[in-house]
Amino acid sequence: MFDLFRRKDTNLRIVLGVLLGLVALSMVVTLIPGFGSSGFGAGPGDDTVAQVCGQPVSAKEVRLKVQQMLNRQSLPPESAAIFIPQFVDQYVAVKGVACFANETGLIASDKDVATKIQKDVPALWQDGKFVGRQMYEMMLKQTGLTIAQFEDSMKKDIETQRLRTLMLMSAVATPKEVEDAFRDSEEKIKLDYVVIDPAETGQNIQIPEAELLADYEKNKINYRTPEARVVKLYVLDGSAVQASMQVTEAELRRLYSDNLDNFRSPEQSKVRHILFGTKDKPEAEDAKMRTLAESVYKQLKAGAKFEDMVNKYSDDKGSKANGGSVGFITRGQTVKNFDEYSFTGPLNTLSNPIKTEFGYHLIDVQERKPAGMRSFEEVRGALEADLRQSKKSDGLGKAADQLRAELIKAPTQVPAIAQQYGLTPMQFEYTSDATPVPGLGPKPELFALVKQLKKGEVSEVTTLGPERLAVLSVDSITPSRQSTFEESKATIMGGKLVTLRNKMVEARKQQGINLMKSGGDLAAIAKDLGLTVKQTQEFNRQGFADGIGPASAVIDAFSRTPGQLSGPSTIDGKWFFVKLVDKKAADMSLLPARRSEIVNMVKNRKAAERADIFEETLVKRLANDGKIKVSEDVKKRIAASYGS
Repeated sequence: MFDLFRRKDTNLRIVLGVLLGLVALSMVVTLIPGFGSSGFGAGPGDDTVAQVCGQPVSAKEVRLKVQQMLNRQSLPPESAAIFIPQFVDQYVAVKGVACFANETGLIASDKDVATKIQKDVPALWQDGKFVGRQMYEMMLKQTGLTIAQFEDSMKKDIETQRLRTLMLMSAVATPKEVEDAFRDSEEKIKLDYVVIDPAETGQNIQIPEAELLADYEKNKINYRTPEARVVKLYVLDGSAVQASMQVTEAELRRLYSDNLDNFRSPEQSKVRHILFGTKDKPEAEDAKMRTLAESVYKQLKAGAKFEDMVNKYSDDKGSKANGGSVGFITRGQTVKNFDEYSFTGPLNTLSNPIKTEFGYHLIDVQERKPAGMRSFEEVRGALEADLRQSKKSDGLGKAADQLRAELIKAPTQVPAIAQQYGLTPMQFEYTSDATPVPGLGPKPELFALVKQLKKGEVSEVTTLGPERLAVLSVDSITPSRQSTFEESKATIMGGKLVTLRNKMVEARKQQGINLMKSGGDLAAIAKDLGLTVKQTQEFNRQGFADGIGPASAVIDAFSRTPGQLSGPSTIDGKWFFVKLVDKKAADMSLLPARRSEIVNMVKNRKAAERADIFEETLVKRLANDGKIKVSEDVKKRIAASYGS
């Protein structure tokens, strides 16, 4: 898709690695309730998790996406069994919606994809030129993607977004909806409240050890110490590899000779201008702008200062702050008539008004630079940085492969290549996916490898992030065993305390409900339950109530009149009884000034709701038509590989 241009930036690989990860994550859509739960007929083969419009979605592809997600999200390991099947359904849904968009003519062209990539990943362009297919391919390889896979993802993203744009265009905000939305956003309330907090309930509960022991003896089979694996982890960093790389003069000169086209400088013109804009204005304005341009032209010819005329008249905000200067431009960079004068008009001579699609320009060409070739000495520093970066990327992969090969031969010894790069293995004991890795924290994607290895085995090379590769080995495995009473006592105690506290909280909550029903006010409830009445600040429906949480947790209070009680409402395991203290109505006189904002808010909300319903219905229809098929067995196996 892009022309080859090999100039690279030293930090480009790191920047692009992060950006591509974010782009990959942006492809995840809203959860579709129930999707994937009932199956779509006969599933694909073992290596394929789904078929979407005849295209396979491989388990390998999904695992790559899952690992990218886990690398960048703080997700509890125990949530993997729930999260991963949902993620698979989302990922398949994205492809299904894109398939429909493509079939209905909302097709993204190669040019569309190139434009989106240039906008989303500007680091791929240096001085307005593409860094080259070689670097592009190398960057993607570090994220596990090919160019075709990445560009296909971007294409599907564009096509799906076009569908959502159609939804937005069809959404209409009625006057009543706008008024209701404004009223909801501006109406504010203040609450008194009491809270029943499980963490503050039953602080003095004592459980006799005999009771704990009896529970242990009764349920002994349920108390087990998990299998433990002693793991060695080697992390190889690109900076360590780069330090050992040598760059010779001959290599630099060969690189220069092989890429001469990259060092050619095109003809350039330094230009300043004053724009009298006509774009998006009525036709009647065209003549006025031309007349104004001619008047300013005469003033400049009579000795007026160019910068003063720019500040007073120019409609080009981009160049206005620079006295009208747009700097050096190359041929074809600007619109036709502007470009033609910039490269053929006389130097330091003010042009007559020149018409373009943007309006009328007064142009002054201040300087021109002829086309030329940058010498080897001029670009030597950039070439060396480029070559070191390239060698680092190649060397990192080779070093990791060599490290693994040496570990396979002697897994209990520190490999010679580790000593060469000053690597000391991190050793830790793995018992669950919550196990912290020294200096890294929990790493579920590593643990998936750990659980697959037998004693003495070595993992494949895996990625820990931009320019960080890892290899690990399992030194020993201690089987799961029956836990002793002492090892189990804290767990038993914790479980019993939770049960007792929950019973106490439930009893207090019911006591509060009964007091409300009998006409008791908030002060009486607080006194009877031994609680303190507290007060929030003013907040609206989209706000946050101090001491309680999101306004949505006490949304019923907005429909009450001052003095009325509401509840109990729950958030984060706590129960709240509230009394409406004050309500401030929305000032509808302020609506006209914000009408445009509120209209857009209502339309966006309705469009999002329609899009979610449409996508859910579409995916189900594609499934019924056999265009989407999901293998539940493969999906479960993927989830199980990340389980504890």
